[in-house]
Formats: sequence, structure tokens, C-alpha cells
Amino acid sequence: MPLVQVYTDIDSLIADKTQVAEIVHGAVKQALGKPDQYITVLVCKTECVTVGGKPEGVAILIESIGGDLDSFVKAVCVGLGQYGVAPSQITATFRGVSFKEFAMNGAALG
Repeated sequence: MPLVQVYTDIDSLIADKTQVAEIVHGAVKQALGKPDQYITVLVCKTECVTVGGKPEGVAILIESIGGDLDSFVKAVCVGLGQYGVAPSQITATFRGVSFKEFAMNGAALG
């Protein structure tokens, strides 16, 4: 159910985008408690992301039916820390959606 969009201009994250997607997928599974088959992760290269006015950032947008943003962000910060990304470079926004606002396998869930 979660759709997670990761926007970044950090070259090391783009170069290893599949592993970054796996890190984010794992954070969703662990922190939001969602099964693998429902998790969608996008890693998107952007021209510029600034956090706090500083270049080289990560902006994460999450849409999910329930979940814990705090646990998710902590797990992502640990995972992306392997690439030298500091927590101060990462922002995240969580939007809760209902079953009728999410579709998979050709049909809405609710």
C-alpha cells in the first residue's frame, strides 16, 4: 500500500539507486509494518534538492494506509548514513490515505 517517492541530487544515491530503493523498502516494511508485495518505492534523480538552504539533499514523500513516520525516518537515516548522508540532509512527509484512494492489481482496495 505505501508509495514512497525519494527525490535526491546526491550522486552516490543515484549511482546505487537499486540498493537505496532496497533500504527504503526495508524501512517501510520494518517501521510501517507493510508486506513486501504492497510496497512501491521510486528513487528519482532531481536537478537540485536543498534542505535548510544547503544543496545535496533527500526529500521523501510517503503515502500509506497508516504507519509510523518517526520509525521510518530513523531507519532511512541509518540506511542512507552508509552513503555519508547526514540526517540533516533528509526530510520526509507522510500522507495517510484510505483504502478507496489506493489501487493495486487493476482495482481500488476499497
